[in-house]
Amino acid sequence: MNEEEVARDYKSIAQDYAYDPDIMNPEPERIARVKYIVNHKLNQVDKTLIILYADCQSYRKLGKRLGLSHTTVAVEINRIKKIIKEEYNKLEEKDK
Repeated sequence: MNEEEVARDYKSIAQDYAYDPDIMNPEPERIARVKYIVNHKLNQVDKTLIILYADCQSYRKLGKRLGLSHTTVAVEINRIKKIIKEEYNKLEEKDK
């Protein structure tokens, strides 16, 4: 192995083990913001609904689970999504 090969191997290893400031924060900032909004800006009922919706992935399934019409669930989920979007935009503006 000559000097150039050693230098090339060293550079490759150094890149693999370079300091990554986000290594302890594996989730993107946008996900962290949404989690913050869900946990701190929504009331308990809205928080429960949006989490159940994320689990069910369907207005009909969630409505059946809760004993509500899918139309009622859709209206409530869309209202909650609007709150999340507004709060997200506020956080983005604040960080600028």
